[in-house]
Amino acid sequence: MALTTGSAQKITDSTQSTGPRKRTIEADILFDKSIVARPLNAPEVASIHVKNVEFYYRWVNRLHSNGRVYMERKAMGFVNATTDDVEVLVGDTVSTQDEIRCGDVILMKIPFHLWASHIKRNMQTAETLQAMRGAYNKEEELSQDVFSEHGKGTLSSVSRDVKGKIAPFIPDNPDAIIDGQVASDTEKVRGEVAEIRKRISKKE
Repeated sequence: MALTTGSAQKITDSTQSTGPRKRTIEADILFDKSIVARPLNAPEVASIHVKNVEFYYRWVNRLHSNGRVYMERKAMGFVNATTDDVEVLVGDTVSTQDEIRCGDVILMKIPFHLWASHIKRNMQTAETLQAMRGAYNKEEELSQDVFSEHGKGTLSSVSRDVKGKIAPFIPDNPDAIIDGQVASDTEKVRGEVAEIRKRISKKE
């Protein structure tokens, strides 16, 4: 139920009371059950209703880069949409028999099957990138190597590639490098590192 004349009059009388107010006018509105909460929404900019569903529509900036973007869309196959294709719902959009504009943008259309082909190509490209190095789908068993033709690949490992080619740097006297380091602590760390290396080599 909308705000009635009686409710409005009651709130107005309470605001004009000469005595001290016990609560604010906002509180009166909040606790008045006859008032329905309803926003004052402005209409969406460039709002349209599509009538011809055989096309895909998009707004294109006709002034960006001196019209370069607009000409690129035309080269792709887009053409100007007209009022035969869509119905303009708000007054900020200017429509004629040849075009529909809203500020710097113009409404263009392209046959739906051409747009669908473009979208499918993007999805197939995404699938190809997913199958490239570093991507692994357990269900599909996608390769982890770039364009691998031998089924499931293996990721390259730094430790495997340099194994036997370089030696780790382990100082003979770490106490001389790190002040305050106790020799027993150094030996303990060395033992723990050696144990970790053994576990890694077993997994490989």
